[in-house]
Amino acid sequence: MTRNRIVASLTLMAAATAFLAGCQKPQPKAAAIFYPPAPDLPRLQFLTSFADPEVWVKKKSSFADVIVGAEPTGERDIKSPYGIAARDGKIYICDIGRSVVHVIDLSGRTYSKLGGKDQIRTPVSITIAPDGTRYVCDTGLGKVAIYDAQDRFVRHIGDPQRAVPSDLAVDGQTLVVANRLASTVEVWDKSGKLLKTIARKGRAPGELQMPFFLDINPAGEIFVTDAFASIVNVYDREGRYLRSLGAPGDRPGFFARPKGIAVGPNGNIFIADAQWEAVQVFAPQGHVLLSFGESGTAPHDMSMPAGLAFDNSTLEYFRSFVDPGFQAETLLFVCNQQGRSNNKILVYAFGNTEKAKAIAATRPAAKPASRPVATQPATPGEP
Repeated sequence: MTRNRIVASLTLMAAATAFLAGCQKPQPKAAAIFYPPAPDLPRLQFLTSFADPEVWVKKKSSFADVIVGAEPTGERDIKSPYGIAARDGKIYICDIGRSVVHVIDLSGRTYSKLGGKDQIRTPVSITIAPDGTRYVCDTGLGKVAIYDAQDRFVRHIGDPQRAVPSDLAVDGQTLVVANRLASTVEVWDKSGKLLKTIARKGRAPGELQMPFFLDINPAGEIFVTDAFASIVNVYDREGRYLRSLGAPGDRPGFFARPKGIAVGPNGNIFIADAQWEAVQVFAPQGHVLLSFGESGTAPHDMSMPAGLAFDNSTLEYFRSFVDPGFQAETLLFVCNQQGRSNNKILVYAFGNTEKAKAIAATRPAAKPASRPVATQPATPGEP
């Protein structure tokens, strides 16, 4: 070995040793991020974000990973997540950028994909029924792909000439489906047969311009995000229009491009706005309680948020991120359709403290004071 090569080798070893020694020094712990911010009492804590399923499957062991921290690469990294669900320690992520549904099994520490290329083309949402059946809405195929509780493909349902399903909710023995092709909300049986139409296309109150996501609360109320009308409509099971949440505008309580929606464990409604890059929380009757999230490059920032999902089966795997003074009850997952290369999925803990529970019941919530003129922002990369 030449003298120059020896010197170069020793220099590299010294640099690596110094780096690793520095890594072993105690680092200042980053302050926990809570919502709402102080002085209000916290209800949500941002825990972490990720884009590489491998971080939950196996420990990184290569020298390059230790030294520089590898960015996610290859077909397993999450490119453009749109819909998400979790059940029994597994996270299911609909990735329209890769045309796959990623499956991260936190309990088994394994990674897989749901279905094959002949089964899934543009997966935009996934719903898991109480019996474990998985329903994947695919706007590319214009169908719903059905999988059993063991992630085995069962069949497709739907007629792409009549409907393009973008989201659905399981309601007993029926499916409540957002049909983007006809701009309607429909009720199907589990074979895909149309039973009735709940909401139709139009511009009058209660009508839809472009339904994206929906969810049902325990009272049977159906909440539908209309991304083009910048509003969320609420219906009962018979199709009667009940009320709306929000209106077009650029302040808390208003929307530009509402997309993902999820009924929270306390009955409040969580709604992602892809244009304002935030999630807003509404009481069921319509007044806004909280808005969190903003655009930026930090790990907790949002970039075109889409699908949302609550889950408590995966909470134990994120306990180490929870602040000791916060009582986490369940997790909230948020899909960043754009995002940086390492924050495609944001993870929050929803919870409380005993003091917060006592005060929350008496604290009034403000209503939006006015409704500004509607806006129609462009949304690139729409599936």
